[in-house]
Amino acid sequence: MTGRGSRRRGLIRHTPPPKLRGRVSQNLTRIPEPRRILLVSLDNLGDLVFASALTPPLHARFPGATITLWCKDYTRDIGALVPHVDRVIASDPFWDRAPGRGRGGLLHFLSAVRQVRRGRFDAAVLAAAPWRTARAVAMSRVPVRVGLERRRNARWLTHPLAPEDVHRPVLAEEARLLAPFGIAPGPLAYRLDAGRLAPRPDVERALARRVAALHPFASKRERCVPVPVWIAAARLLEARGLDVLWLGSTPELNEVRAQGGHAGWFYVDQFGPRLVDTAAALARAALFIGHDSGPLHVAGAFGVPAVGIFAPGEPERTFPQGPGPWRVIARPSPDGITAQEIVSEALSLA
Repeated sequence: MTGRGSRRRGLIRHTPPPKLRGRVSQNLTRIPEPRRILLVSLDNLGDLVFASALTPPLHARFPGATITLWCKDYTRDIGALVPHVDRVIASDPFWDRAPGRGRGGLLHFLSAVRQVRRGRFDAAVLAAAPWRTARAVAMSRVPVRVGLERRRNARWLTHPLAPEDVHRPVLAEEARLLAPFGIAPGPLAYRLDAGRLAPRPDVERALARRVAALHPFASKRERCVPVPVWIAAARLLEARGLDVLWLGSTPELNEVRAQGGHAGWFYVDQFGPRLVDTAAALARAALFIGHDSGPLHVAGAFGVPAVGIFAPGEPERTFPQGPGPWRVIARPSPDGITAQEIVSEALSLA
């Protein structure tokens, strides 16, 4: 089954939010106007991009407030692109692993806790609030801590909201985090500010023509369409006059190179190994096609037309939710997804 949609229209069914619990509704009007706001997203790249949707309504409601982001170290450079963020504090939690890394170090994490404490924040918005994250923010002495209730976390939140409904879009649920601040936004969209990227003449020269960015990888390889299918899709896109840019880590990209890559294609590791290098290239793309993972949402946050492949996944929850048009290919497995189908969906957006 292939789902089609855009920011305004799609096959994603939105249901009413769950009712707030009694103790939550009693707290909704108790937050004084904050001057220093902390947005916490100690999760992976895609989660950080979703959290970016919260800063525009916070800035609109409190234009004089500063907004600091606390994120994982590997997402630091992308965090700096979140609109209205004035400062980034970065540390990998000692209880979690970032992609391609081990668990964060305890001492480095405690250093970040001290930075947060010195920031004397008036309120913290926890985009995701597992109990260890909520406890770390409480240890940082932020007096107001807003988050969706999860197992064992309510004691560390001053404003615990009803638990997340995993059958609703991510941003429909995250919008509820704004209610205690008196903010009732319309539908949210995640965004990254490409204007905050440093100039990259090397990227601009290489990607001067219309570029299709392809990301054939995901954290679970059994969810991925095989690389030969992606190579066939790249050749079809080339035949339609698009340059091809491959995204992924160097070991992943070496699979493409070994299975049929040629000199006319671009590989993101030629611009550098960091996420900000990928972001600089994605910001110039005319089209993105990839599995449900961080780069899909980075592209969508730049407004790049995007095709997301969920094979399987949670398309009703994590479909592209940025300002640009999108399509979704949703299947129980990657079996049977063809290059022609991928390209057909992509060209309907280009």
